[in-house]
Amino acid sequence: MKTSIIIPAYNEAENIARTLQSLTNQTYQSRELIVIDNNSTDATNQIAQKYADKVILEKKQGYVYAVCRGAKEATGELITFCDADSVYPRKWLAKAVKYFTQNPQTVAVYGGCYPLERNKIISWLVTISFAKFLIFSKVLGLNNTCGFNFIIKKSAYDQVGGYKTTYQKMSPDVELGRRLKEIGKVKLALLLRIGTSTRRFKPGERFKALRMYARAWWAMVRGKSPDTEYSKYNQETR
Repeated sequence: MKTSIIIPAYNEAENIARTLQSLTNQTYQSRELIVIDNNSTDATNQIAQKYADKVILEKKQGYVYAVCRGAKEATGELITFCDADSVYPRKWLAKAVKYFTQNPQTVAVYGGCYPLERNKIISWLVTISFAKFLIFSKVLGLNNTCGFNFIIKKSAYDQVGGYKTTYQKMSPDVELGRRLKEIGKVKLALLLRIGTSTRRFKPGERFKALRMYARAWWAMVRGKSPDTEYSKYNQETR
């Protein structure tokens, strides 16, 4: 199954080379790498050109516009969404694809993460805590799909209408996961872990970010939309 890997990026010159190196080093070879440059003013575009199969400028500002453009450009049977500040183990994509080949009813797969900037003990504690959070969300009926580790059948993505550009609240990935659940199996793969940045949890600001996450999560559990705009969250925690 050919996989289209989509990385939305805005001013990620400090991080994106590490991310793209980890993706080009994947053992699974049937793939294309698409970077959506969302009006970066640094060297993001130039760095991405060295690694990606396609680097596309999306002039409409915002995460949802960027991922929608990426999905539109994708030619693979699977669409894989990644973050520009994350690192992906070499066998990550091969493991992800296997979930689809082993169960044709699966329309989407999402996994956990471990922090890149912490020591081993803290990293282990965060990894376990996040896994428990994903399980707890699943028990409550919510697929807490994460945009940094989210793989979808393109046919299913198209069937549910993909990301909605009219949805500009926090957790657009979770909103998409909620619609995907209506047409097939959305798999939580706890062993499908990737390394991601904890830069949003800087000293003095981590509680602000956690509070925003918690409010958004609780709204989604109740079947509502978060009250925080994604752009506001992104601006305040970047």
